[in-house]
Amino acid sequence: MLKNSKTQIFLVLIVGIMVVGHVGYVLSKTFLSTSHEIVEKTQVLSKGQPSASVGSAKAFGLKPSRNFQDKYLQVSSVKELNRVFKNNNYTLAKAKSEGHVPRVFLSKLPQDMRLKKKSSNSDFIQILLPHILRVNEQILADRQRLLSLRERQKHGHHLRHSEKMWLSKLAFDYRCKSTKIESLLVHVDIVPPSLALAQGILETGGGRSFAALKKNSPFGYMATKTKVAKFESLQRSVEAYVKNLNRHQAYSAFRKDRALLRARNQELCGHKLAACLTKYSVRGTAYTHDLQQLIQNRGLKAYDESHVQLKP
Repeated sequence: MLKNSKTQIFLVLIVGIMVVGHVGYVLSKTFLSTSHEIVEKTQVLSKGQPSASVGSAKAFGLKPSRNFQDKYLQVSSVKELNRVFKNNNYTLAKAKSEGHVPRVFLSKLPQDMRLKKKSSNSDFIQILLPHILRVNEQILADRQRLLSLRERQKHGHHLRHSEKMWLSKLAFDYRCKSTKIESLLVHVDIVPPSLALAQGILETGGGRSFAALKKNSPFGYMATKTKVAKFESLQRSVEAYVKNLNRHQAYSAFRKDRALLRARNQELCGHKLAACLTKYSVRGTAYTHDLQQLIQNRGLKAYDESHVQLKP
């Protein structure tokens, strides 16, 4: 009798465990399903899809940004592009005077850019500027972390293992031979917008070249010695261009002079740093002279001012 009672108790416990397990499974499945829906909704919002007021501009597929105000667009014509900029209250005059640069990023240039007059580069500058500022924004975040770590070391604090691992990854990404913070700071820095814009204009005729229109390659970045690289978006091409200047051996003089400006607490001047890019083109000093003329004649230096930033 006692044996039967123990058996019954055991069976009741087993059944109870099974019931609890089943309820837990149902609840967890419901929770995961709900969480998945929330994640999906968040991702849709983070893509920053444009409202109907921007015409037929379409969002395109890039990884969601941390900032939900970012707008990733594709436009079919310069006319539509101008409508997008107008709806976002974006003009070059406001960019220079007020630092008003909206977080509007095009996947590629409008194909009718090739019909624009060579002397008219305003649309191209408006398109490229937010991309340049965004890449610089990301670099400055890493640079600020480096400066914070350096400050901690000065006060006698040791770096954590995770921080040392981050320094190693940064050194690998920038092809820096040392993981020392001082060495990394030479590589991890911005490219002045004036210089990037001047190079884009010069390499593509203001966004009218085949490489710019068909390959999203406005900086003459080469995949091989004879073939221009192709990018999935303008953003990727700007990232590759800046990374090239920050890590390729050919531009060590550019990085050295930029570091000297930092050490003297001077602004990073695109006009000055342009002189360091003689190896960017087979034209050498003639190429850098053209860059400096473009920066001066088009008033591009104004985009180097610290107040010219992407809107939060």
